[in-house]
Amino acid sequence: MKEWLKRLLTFRPAEPAAPIAPGLYHAMHETDQAFARFHLRVETDGSGMLIANAMATARLTPTGVVITKGLLEGKSETEISAQLKKHFSGARDDMIRADIAQVNKIIEQVKAPGDSYPVFNLEDAATSPYGTQLIAPFQASVPLAPPDVLVPILDSLWEVGIPHVTVLFPDNADPAHLIRAVERAEDLGMIAGVRSRASNLDDEGFLADLRQAGVDYVTFPYAAPDAAIHDAVCGAGDLAAAERLLAWLEEHQISAVAEIPLIQATLDTLEETVETLIAKGADNLSFVAYATSDAALAEQDGIFTGEGMAQVATTVEEIADLAQARFMWNPPVERDQAMALADQVAAGPRCSGDVAVRVEPDGDVIPPRGRYESAGNLNDDTWETIWNAPVFREYRERVEAPTRCDVCPGLTICAAGCPRDPDSWARNA
Repeated sequence: MKEWLKRLLTFRPAEPAAPIAPGLYHAMHETDQAFARFHLRVETDGSGMLIANAMATARLTPTGVVITKGLLEGKSETEISAQLKKHFSGARDDMIRADIAQVNKIIEQVKAPGDSYPVFNLEDAATSPYGTQLIAPFQASVPLAPPDVLVPILDSLWEVGIPHVTVLFPDNADPAHLIRAVERAEDLGMIAGVRSRASNLDDEGFLADLRQAGVDYVTFPYAAPDAAIHDAVCGAGDLAAAERLLAWLEEHQISAVAEIPLIQATLDTLEETVETLIAKGADNLSFVAYATSDAALAEQDGIFTGEGMAQVATTVEEIADLAQARFMWNPPVERDQAMALADQVAAGPRCSGDVAVRVEPDGDVIPPRGRYESAGNLNDDTWETIWNAPVFREYRERVEAPTRCDVCPGLTICAAGCPRDPDSWARNA
């Protein structure tokens, strides 16, 4: 998980203009056993992120972006060196050779296919020498819809520079629509995942079709290895389906992402849950806490109040770190009293993480935190209009320059908002 914080800090641009135009660049490299797939996302300030084989590997300064793009395009060291000297001051030959060697090493290391989910935890401000000016989120969660509705949305996401999509597959949905969505995402070159209850995927023929379509990972709720706890929040028989799904994903080397809903019952058994998941090959963990400002409701449903969230986060991160598990946080979800708790857990978080966005089938774009409020419509508005909408200003301030307080220790969950603050939760109203 720490690899994506690697940086090339040798020298800075000689002038404000970035040498590589902002956007998303895609490349394929042949290896001994397969093809390695690369996505290079370049931001407006010239910095970027290299994603390889569906895993986040390195954050890059503007110099690193130039080198990476050149190497992916097959340019020689001489050509890359000339471009660096043109755009950056203080770019000595020895510095250039060292940085090219470093980027080459990173690219070679990630060419071998892996089973890592793209973990996009926000970086800690303490390790970040400057804020990143994002051109768009890194990931979008999109509820399943018929192909004539969903395909144009996927096309638009790719066009604005979002390389990663999670298709949300609800109960009683059409499997053929999901297969088509994954196929289209893969055709575009996107990282394509599916999020659903395991019970909805409990069919090996269906899973084989998803594999053939090119799915990169599958996310599913996993509350506990105890059926009494898991099935109470995920549905009768769902734990058995989750165990079968885990085994199938492990056998076919497809990344399994276990989404662990955090309520009091699951927190009490969390250490055993994490150990069980890792033993079964699912060491990509996604945490989502359910919280409320109503103390009586918290007591009734066994969920957490804002004041309890810091201790919950501390416990969770300590257990995950001790188990050496890859993990990410979803923004805390405010308890919706209009739904049964089990139904809310089945629906899951609004989207995956803080560098993500939700896009509804009608095209409305919703930020990951705060009120459920559209920033604009992907089918009707330009991305510039959406990205600069008032509802996204707070989002960008959190992501581009994360801040922390002195009350809690350095928790990952705090990077984009205080977990004790209800205004930072994902809310339905």
